[in-house]
Amino acid sequence: MVADTSGIDGRMQTETGHSYGTIVVCGGGCYGGYYVRQLARARRAGALTATQIVVVDRDPACRVARLIDAIHHGDADAIAAHGWSMQRTEAQDSESHRDDGYEQLPIAFVTASWDAFFLRWFADCIRAPVTTPRDAVVPSPLMPNLLADWVASRLTVHRSAAPQRVPVSSPPDTPWARTGTEQSHYASFATWMCPINCIEPPRCPETRAPRDWTMPAAVRIAAEAASDRGTPYDVIALFQTTHRAFGVGMFDVANAVAADRAIADSTARPVLRTLVASVSHCHGALAELVSEETR
Repeated sequence: MVADTSGIDGRMQTETGHSYGTIVVCGGGCYGGYYVRQLARARRAGALTATQIVVVDRDPACRVARLIDAIHHGDADAIAAHGWSMQRTEAQDSESHRDDGYEQLPIAFVTASWDAFFLRWFADCIRAPVTTPRDAVVPSPLMPNLLADWVASRLTVHRSAAPQRVPVSSPPDTPWARTGTEQSHYASFATWMCPINCIEPPRCPETRAPRDWTMPAAVRIAAEAASDRGTPYDVIALFQTTHRAFGVGMFDVANAVAADRAIADSTARPVLRTLVASVSHCHGALAELVSEETR
C-alpha cells in the first residue's frame, strides 16, 4: 500500500495564490528566518495566504523568536533589528523607507525539539484529518531524518513492538548516495553543491539543461524493483517537498495522515516492511523499517 498524496493538491486555491491553514517552519536560525521572510513577502504580494505560521526551535531566544515577539508587540524598530530585510540594498539607503511585510503577520513561536513537536502535532492532525489538507511543513535543509523517526513511532502505536531500522534494500539509482546514522540512506541527483534557495525548476541552473530527473519517480522505480525481486514494501510513506512560493518548499501534512492510515490498514500483516522517503525532485532521505507483530 502506497501512502502517497503527492498527486493530490490539498491546498485551497484563491484568485491570487495558495491558501493554507497552518504552515510550520522548522528552525528559528538563519534558514528559518529566511523562510519566514519569504513567506511574509509572498503574503504581501498576494501569492500565499495562511491562517497561521508556526516556527519551531529549541532555543527560546533565537533570532526568529525575537522577531515574532517584536511583531506581536508592534515594535517596528525591533522588527527591523531582528527581521531579514525585504528590500533591495539600494532601497535600504533611504532612511524614510521601512519594511512593513512583517507587520500583523499571523505567526507564533513554539519552543520544542522538532521530533517532540511533530510527535504531538501530527497526532492532532490525524485526529482531525478534515483540516489537515490545508496544513504544510517547511523543512530545514539540515534537518535529520525526522519523518523516519515519526513513522517508526506510528508503527509502534499501531503494532505491539517498535520497528527495526535496517539498511535500505532497494535504494533509488542516483549518481550520489551516502549511508547516514541509523541506516538512513541519503541520495541526490546532484554531484555539485546546490544553492539553498533553488526551486528545482524544469531547467537545472547548474547544468543549464532540462532537469530530466525527479526523486519520487526514482523511489517508485526502486520499489517496483523490490517487488519484482519478491521483497515488496508493504507501505511506502512518501513525503515530497515542492516549491510553493518565493523560494519556499513545503510538504503537505496530508502525507503524514496518509502514511498513518496505510500503516493502520496493514496491521494484520505478521511482518510489515515500510519504506520512508522524504524527497524533493533532486534530493532524498530514505529509511527502511521492519515491524514484526508479536500479539
